[in-house]
Amino acid sequence: MTPQILASLLLPVLVTLPTARAIDREAVLENAAIFTTHQWTMGAGNQTASCSSSYISDYTPGETYRGLPYDWGGWVTTDEFDDYLALDYGAGSHSSNGVLSCTVGVDCSGFVSQTWETSIKYGTSTFYQVSSEISVTDLKRADALNNAGSHIVLFAYQTAAGLPVYFESGGALVSVHGTQGWSYFSNYTPIRYDDISDGAKTGTFDNPIEISQMPFEDLRYTAGAASDAIDVYSCSSADESGPEQIYHFEVATAGTLSARVSDDDGVDIDLQVLSEPQGDACLARDDTELELWLEPGEYWLVADTWVSSYEYAGPYILTMSFTGSLGSSDGSGDPGTGTGGSDGGGSDGGSADTGAWDAGSSGGDAGSYLDSGLADDGVAQGFASGPPGQRFSLVEDGSGCASAPGPMGFWALGLALLLPWRRRSGPEGSVRNNP
Repeated sequence: MTPQILASLLLPVLVTLPTARAIDREAVLENAAIFTTHQWTMGAGNQTASCSSSYISDYTPGETYRGLPYDWGGWVTTDEFDDYLALDYGAGSHSSNGVLSCTVGVDCSGFVSQTWETSIKYGTSTFYQVSSEISVTDLKRADALNNAGSHIVLFAYQTAAGLPVYFESGGALVSVHGTQGWSYFSNYTPIRYDDISDGAKTGTFDNPIEISQMPFEDLRYTAGAASDAIDVYSCSSADESGPEQIYHFEVATAGTLSARVSDDDGVDIDLQVLSEPQGDACLARDDTELELWLEPGEYWLVADTWVSSYEYAGPYILTMSFTGSLGSSDGSGDPGTGTGGSDGGGSDGGSADTGAWDAGSSGGDAGSYLDSGLADDGVAQGFASGPPGQRFSLVEDGSGCASAPGPMGFWALGLALLLPWRRRSGPEGSVRNNP
């Protein structure tokens, strides 16, 4: 067969290969916050794994956790994780377990692949296919730090003290870290996803998050937030010099505002209500919840990061309610903005208790960042098959992160191109993992 004939046979396949998906930086960080805050409860059936007699999960049945567990070779969305957990898949795994088709979670490269929304799972040794090397000084939020064949983390920002803050799946639950210095990443290469854009910077005074309806709930993050405009507020002596998210709303008829912020260990987000877009116009401040009477007018709520010897940035959930009505204070607003009140359309007052984020036990290997693997990069090649919905694995690398094989021969490449690569959509009849 001539090369021309072979090329003509492969061309239809080439044009259907997965392509990079465009995404902006805020969407990436929102994805990271979702993986970091996802709450799940460990079941008795998740402690063992049907495909491994020696497997035992790190997590305790009956305990509620936040953040997806580390799973060697894992690449799932949070919804898919819940689906598999309900089917009694094992919760998380490590390199010492091998790549198991009956456990669920995300490994380091699976997590970054999910946050970047790549069409397949890339490994630490294959991210070069969809990313470019950059300098440390050029790092932006939602870029990554990669040690090929070992580990990868999602970069959020650098603190005023010069420490990198990053999201990672590193042996335990997906979480935020910011106590390691740059020397920790001496063997890492900064990389940028090829199809990422800066996008609009929201959560700033110039472009605040608009609240047009109460009750209001928002899942967001300060680790990597676009704004770091206020360090001190007139209503408090607390150091709020970390990054913040800024919200804006208008009050048409007076009422009581109730606001509550929920965060986790290692994260400390405080609430401030302002009458003007500046720190010296602070009306109220609290580290958990606040309640105050608001007259008609324009207001800003700031979810800001508390700082001591460490910047406690990270994801959070904000819940708000208001007994009056929102809208323009000149009377032109819609008095029906609220959802719970028949009198003026205002919502029923009182702070909503999210009931979420019971941190529970931290689970095993909490201090492990790299979860050293048993296989060298590119050694354990082959296909791991199983019933519909189980993991489709190619190669393990030596870091606790799975990666695709290295360069292949021409005929092997042709065979690989014919494989039906697709993103797993659920437990029934779908490809679960493409490392």
